[in-house]
Amino acid sequence: MIRVLLVEDDPMVAELNRMYLSRVPGFETVASARSATEALELLRSHTVDLLLLDIFMPGANGIELMGTIRRLAVDVDVIFVTAARDAATIDRALKLGAVDYLIKPFEFERLKQALENYRETRHMIRRGEALDQAELDRRLARRSPEGRKAESLPKGLDRNTLDKVLQAIAAWRGESPWFTSEEIGQQVGISRVSVRKYFEFLCAIKTLRMEPGYGTGGRPVHRFQLQKAYLREAQKYL
Repeated sequence: MIRVLLVEDDPMVAELNRMYLSRVPGFETVASARSATEALELLRSHTVDLLLLDIFMPGANGIELMGTIRRLAVDVDVIFVTAARDAATIDRALKLGAVDYLIKPFEFERLKQALENYRETRHMIRRGEALDQAELDRRLARRSPEGRKAESLPKGLDRNTLDKVLQAIAAWRGESPWFTSEEIGQQVGISRVSVRKYFEFLCAIKTLRMEPGYGTGGRPVHRFQLQKAYLREAQKYL
C-alpha cells in the first residue's frame, strides 16, 4: 500500500482529495497537513511514500517545503496539486523532482492517471526489473485513462462539468459557508442557469442543502451549503 500525506490548507479541498484517493487501489491517506510546518512534523512521525502537495499555504509555500525535504534527504515523492500555473513555478517544481504536476481545477481522471503511473513506476523500480528501452518507455509514458463505469447522470448534465462544480464548491472561501449558483458559476465559468441544474441534482442526492431567499425586486436568490457527509454520493457520478 502506498502511503500518502495530503498537504492542503483548505479542509474541504483536502477532503475531496482524500475521497479521490480512496477510489484508486493501492493508496491510503495516512494524514493531512495544512501547512509546511505541520507537514514536516508528520513526515517525522509517519511513514509516508507520497505527498499530494499544494503550493499556496500559510507560511512556507509548497515549493519551499519541497526544497526543505530535498535538503533533509527525506525519502518521499511529490505530486503537486495546485492552482499555481506560472512557468517559473512549474519549472522549479520539476527541477526539484516532482513526479507530476496537476493544475486546479482538474478532473478526477487526471489525478487517477497520475497515481496509476506513479504506482506502476514505483513497483517496477522496487522489483529491480531489467527492462529494454521500449518497455521502459511504455511504462513511463503517460497513457490516457481507460473509461470506467459510473452512475448515470440525469439527461442534460455532464460528468466533467459536475466535477468542476464540485471542486469549486469544495474550494469555496466566502465569508460564510453559504454560496449562490451565480458565485459558483463565476468560479467555473458557466452561467447561473446551468449551475442551477447541477445544484438541483446535488440537492436531490443531499450533497447540497438549499435555503430559499429573495433578492432585490423579489427575484429568487437561493443560497446553498455543502453537506460534507453526503459528498461521497456525488462522487459516484464522476
